[in-house]
Amino acid sequence: MSHRIDSIFISHGAPTYALEPGLPGQALEQLGQQLLAQNTKALMVLSPHWRSAKLAVTSHEAPVIVHDFYGFPKELYELKPEICGAPALAAELTTSLAEHLTIELHPQQGFDHGAWVPYVHLFPNGGPPMLQLSMPVDWSGQNAMDVGAAVGRFARKHGAVVIGSGSLTHNFDDMDLRGDQRGEPAPAYVSEFTGWIQNRLQADDRNAIAQAEFNAPHFARAHPDDDHYLPLPFAMGAAWAGSQVQALPEDVRYNALSMQSFAFISG
Repeated sequence: MSHRIDSIFISHGAPTYALEPGLPGQALEQLGQQLLAQNTKALMVLSPHWRSAKLAVTSHEAPVIVHDFYGFPKELYELKPEICGAPALAAELTTSLAEHLTIELHPQQGFDHGAWVPYVHLFPNGGPPMLQLSMPVDWSGQNAMDVGAAVGRFARKHGAVVIGSGSLTHNFDDMDLRGDQRGEPAPAYVSEFTGWIQNRLQADDRNAIAQAEFNAPHFARAHPDDDHYLPLPFAMGAAWAGSQVQALPEDVRYNALSMQSFAFISG
C-alpha cells in the first residue's frame, strides 16, 4: 500500500481564518499540494455548521457560498470562492450506504464556512469538487466514528478524501479577541486537552477519541458544545486503522482557540 492521505481533521477556528492563514493555513496549502499529487478526485467534508435531524449531503453541481456569520470584516463577505459540487458522487454515496445509513440529498444546501474556509487554504488556485455532509443533532462521538468509517470506505473506492472540519478547542466564553495582541498565555486546560488528544491519536486509540467527552481532561471546558469536536472522530474513523497521524503546526488564537489539525496517512 503506497502512502496516501485518507482523511484530515481541520481546525477552521473563527471565520477570520479565511483572511489570516498564518502557519496553519500555510500547512494546509502544502497538504493541498499532496492531495493534488495523489490525484484526489473529490473532497467529502463534514462541518458542524450544518446541523440536521438526519444525515444529509449537498447534491448541487455548484453549491452557493454561505456566509453564515455576523459582525466580521467586510472582506470576509466578499470572499466567494468557486468550488464545484459533486452531485453524482453524492447520489452514489446515498445508494452505497443505503443498507446501513439513510442519507438525504439536499440540492439547495450551500457550502458553509466550515467547508469553504479550509478549501481556500488547501487549494488557493482551485482544486477538486466537493460535497458537504451535515451533522445530525443526536450524534455522539461513537456515531461520528462509525459514520466516518462507512464514508471512508466509500471515499477510498472513489479516490476521494474525507475531511472533518471543526476546532480542537472551541469555547467562545474563554476567547479574548485582543489576547493575541497582548501576548497573554492560553488557559492551562487548552494544552492539557490538546496534549491528551495528540497522545491518543498517535496511539491509534479510537475508543478514547470516540469517548473523549467521558475521558479527556477538561472536555466540557474545551467543548461546551461537542459539535466542533465530532469532526475529529469522524475523520479518524474514515482512515485505515493504524494510520500514521501527521500533526500540522499548532496556533492557539484568541487565547483559547486551538487551530491544531491532523492528517491521517495510510501505507
